[in-house]
Order: sequence, then C-alpha cells, then structure tokens
Amino acid sequence: MRHNKRTMTLSWQSTVTVSAHFLHGMLHFVRTHHGEKVAAQVLASAAIPQSLLQQPDARLTRQQYVALYRTVAATLDDEMLGLWSRPIRTGTLKYLMLSLLDAPTVLVALNRFVRFWNLLLDDYRLQISTKNNLVRLALVERTPGTQVTPLGHELMMKLIHGIASWLLGREINLHRVEFSFARPRHVDDYAFLYPGEVSFDAGMTSIYFSYQDCAELFKREKHELWAFLKRAPEDWTFSAFHRASVAAKTREYLEQHIAQPVTIQDLAKALHTSVRTLNRRFAEEGTHFQAVKDGLRRDIAVHRLTNSNVGVAALAFDLGFFDATGFCRAFKHWTGSSPSDYRKGSRQDE
Repeated sequence: MRHNKRTMTLSWQSTVTVSAHFLHGMLHFVRTHHGEKVAAQVLASAAIPQSLLQQPDARLTRQQYVALYRTVAATLDDEMLGLWSRPIRTGTLKYLMLSLLDAPTVLVALNRFVRFWNLLLDDYRLQISTKNNLVRLALVERTPGTQVTPLGHELMMKLIHGIASWLLGREINLHRVEFSFARPRHVDDYAFLYPGEVSFDAGMTSIYFSYQDCAELFKREKHELWAFLKRAPEDWTFSAFHRASVAAKTREYLEQHIAQPVTIQDLAKALHTSVRTLNRRFAEEGTHFQAVKDGLRRDIAVHRLTNSNVGVAALAFDLGFFDATGFCRAFKHWTGSSPSDYRKGSRQDE
C-alpha cells in the first residue's frame, strides 16, 4: 500500500461527527412551534442541507452540530432546545456557571448545580447522592410515567460531565452513565460523548463520578468563564481536554497514521499494552478496534466531502484505501450514500 505523504491537518477531536439523530431531535420543537418554513431557515443558517433529513445514517460535523444548537436555542429562546417542561431562557447557563465559580470543590459545585436546576424543571428533579466512593446525579420523575425525551436526557448528562470537566481543567473520569431509554441506533457516538461505561433501560437516567475527583479543589476565573460561554455548547459537548477512553486514544493514534495499514497489534505496541487487554477495554466501552478505525475514516471523509473539493480518489488514498472503489463501498456502508451523492447533497442548498 502506498503511504500518504500529505499532512492531514485536522485533529481527531475536530473531525468527530455525530449522528443526524441529533438533527431531528433539535428541530422537533422548532417545527412544532414555528412550522416547517422556520425549520428550513434554521437548517440553512447552520449550513445543513435539507437532504440530510432523509438520510438515517447521515452525520453532522462538529461545526454543523454547534451551529445548529445555537440557532435552535436562539429561535426558541431556550438553551435546552425545548426539551424540558419549561423553556430554559437565554442567559440561564451564564448565571448557573456564575453560581459555581466560587465553590471550593467540584462536589459543592455539583450540589449547587442540582439546586439550580430543581428551581427550573417541573417534569424531573435532579438528585445527588454519595455511595461506595461514587457520586451519582440522577434524573428523577416528579410524576410517575413522565414521557422520556432521550435527547434531553443525553444533553443533561453531557452538560453535567462537561461542566465538571471544565471546572477541573481536565476531563473528569466518568465512572458510568445509565439511561432510562432503550439502546439507540446511534449508540456508537456514545464512546466519544460519554467516555466511560454506558448502559440503557435503567430505572432512571444517572451519571456517576468518583468521589475523589469530586472532592478536588478547583479555581476558575470570570474571564475563563466568558470564553467557555462564548464557545457553548462546544466545550461541554466535545470536551477540549485529553480523553482517557481507549477508543479516544485509538482514534488519536490512528489519525496520525491514517494512510497506513495499522493493526491492533501495532496499536497495542504503541499504547504499551497487550492485544488481550485492548480487546477487553474496547468491549467495556461497547466498541472494537475496527469500529473505531472505520468511525475515524468515516468522520474524516464526511468532514472533507462537506468542507473541501478534494477528489474521491485522492480522499480514498488519504484514508488508506487501495482504490476509490473500496472507499466508495465502505462509505456507502457507513452512511447509506456514495461519496459523490453525499457531497452533492451537502451543497445543494448553498
């Protein structure tokens, strides 16, 4: 196989894509309250083509996701996208974060976080507890039988994890997260959104951290907060810190050797571990080596087809395929579309 001599300038973090599942979830309340015309305007403002709505395996780039989130929040005047019982008005996150800055530890900050949200939510309340050296934050129904909105639960757990990580200045270890809904189709995304053990069909949605991490002191200044808020929701959705999961480490290593025929044996050697240990850790995270490799190549392909004019053959070469035919076959398996059709769809509304 020929090795790529060109530099791939995007890091593994910037090339992460997410399922178009988020697209439908974010647009739901725009459609309900403002109609299809406004929903179309929201998509156009976020540079997302209408055609993605008809592709169940389509992907959103990080930039598209952030732009869509911001546009929907502004349209609804709701920083949580209409997903809870009452609107979370613009500015809520700012005042929430200001209430956390002078907390001495992450645990105190999380207690304040819980009290803050419990003033706002009617359908659920947040509950915090400590047991067996773990700190648990759970969403508890105020009324039995409350309808579960999966995207709302996903975003709340991501917000808790993202804020705790930002306060510490590093990605806080996520012991596990449990969701009260069934395993979704886009479950592969969870390896990067929630770097820890993830399970479904739980009695209630909960997130767990180690008590030791939560007991740590932190110090954050207001000027740092303004930068965090300006970038929201990017930093609390896609952590800017080093990720500890084996899937993330694998993705980072593969991105640096994307055009080379890297095997799991090569990866084990690079990470100073055994193949057996690697496979066990992949299994704990609900994935495997080939899935992570394919996910990275898919995401780079989606990003470059959306944001550049690179030819399909050149892109296939950059991603380590023997020829364009193999790449086209793989890309259609990943997304349901050929590379040419995907690029055409991503630009038809420009």
